[in-house]
Amino acid sequence: MNTLDRYLGRALGDGFVLVLLMLLPLFVFLDLINQLDDVGKGVFDIWHALRYELQMLPRRALDLLPFAALMGSTMALARLAHHQELIAMQAAGLSVARIAGSVLKSGLILMVVAAGVEEFVASPLHQKAVQQRSAAIAGGVVEPREGGFWIHYRNRFVNINKLLYGRIPADIDIFEFGPDRQLELYIQAERADLRAPEEWRLENLVLRRNEDGVLVSEHLDEMHWESYLRADQVSLLELPPNAMSPSQSYEYLGYLRDSGQPVERHELALWQKLTLPLTTGAMVLLAIPFAFGSPRLISVGKRILMALGAGLGFQIVNQLTANLGLMFKLSPALTSLAPIAVALAFAVWLLTRSQRHA
Repeated sequence: MNTLDRYLGRALGDGFVLVLLMLLPLFVFLDLINQLDDVGKGVFDIWHALRYELQMLPRRALDLLPFAALMGSTMALARLAHHQELIAMQAAGLSVARIAGSVLKSGLILMVVAAGVEEFVASPLHQKAVQQRSAAIAGGVVEPREGGFWIHYRNRFVNINKLLYGRIPADIDIFEFGPDRQLELYIQAERADLRAPEEWRLENLVLRRNEDGVLVSEHLDEMHWESYLRADQVSLLELPPNAMSPSQSYEYLGYLRDSGQPVERHELALWQKLTLPLTTGAMVLLAIPFAFGSPRLISVGKRILMALGAGLGFQIVNQLTANLGLMFKLSPALTSLAPIAVALAFAVWLLTRSQRHA
């Protein structure tokens, strides 16, 4: 990157960080108010709520990323336009396309960072936050170091050592004790299907019963087991689709297809994650045309308001398209990429128009 690229990159970075610092505390505060409704349930207290919000910060930052990229880029470029710096660059022989190319280099870096944060930071912390919150609300749940769970109800205990794809219980041990605290039933299962939360389908299991002091063993390919767990305990194992990383979502979709389960919502969640970097790049590109034009004719405030309107319009169209896609069972790839394509086309049209008037 040359001097121009670095200079524009710093300006855009400052604008992006400023917007995030303004928006993140607001969204965290609003969600914290909702978390306070659950304080007092189980062992969930204010400290659990605060820890949950801290762990969710990367996820909220990613959710705000496209809007922050648009507004931060617009603010940075509008400030440069206000101080005549963009005009000076053009007077030095730099075309609008060359300046736009420098801005897009910074946008490309932001896109790569967003993809890495989604896979390795935001999703793991999101899962941990949801599981710890559910465990605190449920009460009586111990989490071993490697991510498993002990869940108990009266004289019954369930140990889940693994969660495949972040949400399928695997390597399961179920213990049931009698009134004399003697083990009556022990089940060791490879994994469980939770399509019906009240009745699990255990797969590839060994069943051991205590019959008059004699332990009788039986191997079964599958068995339906009536779950005695409360809804708040089962919720430990049912992560929302947006909590899974893209790689987990892809693997989980394969499992859903193989088992004949609906995949539409999970496909949409995966495509929304995969297209987040593209959405961010489109918003950076969309910010560029708002920076050009005479500062005397278009003030900084007006440029920011125009960008704000464009950003809100994109969010509305994006959500509307996603919901209509689910309603009419359209391709998730189409409903995720279509708003981005429209935003890119609109940005290119505005940029071409700016070049003609430059």
